[in-house]
Amino acid sequence: MFTGIDINSTRKFISKLDPDQNNPTVFHIGILDPVLRAEVDDESSTYELSSRNPNDKAKVRLNWNKRQITAIKFGLKGLENFLDPQTNKPVDLSFDTIQYAGKMRQAVPDRIIAMFSNELRQELAEAVLNESKLSEEERKN
Repeated sequence: MFTGIDINSTRKFISKLDPDQNNPTVFHIGILDPVLRAEVDDESSTYELSSRNPNDKAKVRLNWNKRQITAIKFGLKGLENFLDPQTNKPVDLSFDTIQYAGKMRQAVPDRIIAMFSNELRQELAEAVLNESKLSEEERKN
């Protein structure tokens, strides 16, 4: 028997890049629902099988940076102990409400995502995009 995925669940995530593992920033990572995940994947990639020229090869375009930002925008549900570089105070994360993938959704503002280094964005996006995969223990149940 399968066990379903709770799309409202979150988990705490600490970056392996965090310079202070004794007092780390804690990211609360959520799951992208299937419609949202499909939109993120489809919006960030295109595939062209043929063109007017029969000698043209198939083309694939992957917009990895856009995919990472969109995954974080909708998959990051909270954060603790992250300092704003301008104020040197912890960021108080408040979400924007925007229309995306057919409904109104809570989204991390671009100004917050802009504070993340490229390496941190890559790591966070990977954590969000892998969140809907079942662990070995979950597969057994």
